[in-house]
Amino acid sequence: MSLEKVIHYIKGKTVFGTENFCYLLYSLIKMEQPDNIVELGVGEGVSTCMMAQALKENGKGVVWGIDDGRDWKHDKSVVWGKDDGRDWHLDGSYENFLNNLLKKLKLEKFVRFKNITLTDTQFFDPKTSIDLLLADANDSGPKGCINLLSYYLPKMNKYSSIFIDRASTIHHAYLLLEQIIQHFQNRQIPACLLSSLSHEEVEKFRRLIYTSKFTLIHLTETEKAKVNKGQNSTAWIKIEPLDLFPHNKVQLFT
Repeated sequence: MSLEKVIHYIKGKTVFGTENFCYLLYSLIKMEQPDNIVELGVGEGVSTCMMAQALKENGKGVVWGIDDGRDWKHDKSVVWGKDDGRDWHLDGSYENFLNNLLKKLKLEKFVRFKNITLTDTQFFDPKTSIDLLLADANDSGPKGCINLLSYYLPKMNKYSSIFIDRASTIHHAYLLLEQIIQHFQNRQIPACLLSSLSHEEVEKFRRLIYTSKFTLIHLTETEKAKVNKGQNSTAWIKIEPLDLFPHNKVQLFT
């Protein structure tokens, strides 16, 4: 029943374009059982709620939801009708809206919201290894991808995923990610990814690159039934230990 309530909520919430993608996130979380998820850009909470629902069904984990609500005034006038304000506390602050939403859907135990302004150089550090990173707030162009990967790759778990909104359909970002992953597969690290890191972070970065397999998948959505056509793709970087067999507590057969 809880999942049905979440699905009912996300219907029609197409401002940020994750109304289809969030089902993939739900399935992946159910399959991989992550502990720490970082979401940069919460928006109307579509992906947040689907991910939190999966964590709730798993019985563990947390979504670190990062947003400063800068688009709240505009978005609420686009998404909701005139009769929704009473039910969703639209007249209050962005944080009050999210807290009320999570409480109504009984997901508050699985989301930790942080009102933080994200920039090209300011991100959020959960102080623990990240299993899934969803970047849907910062620049998705080449520079934004470099800044994001430089900051977060040393913080990723050995089994983890990075999702970058829109990067697959921004031409230069697409080409840049293809080249970066090729370098990683050759155990090479472009200098631009290391230039702003501390010695400790550089060592973590190198260990991850030298011991990991990187797979880049471009997830794209066709125009059919896509309301927000400007947000029609996600670049998925999948990270796994470099080995002949998986080690993430999966049963193997001979």
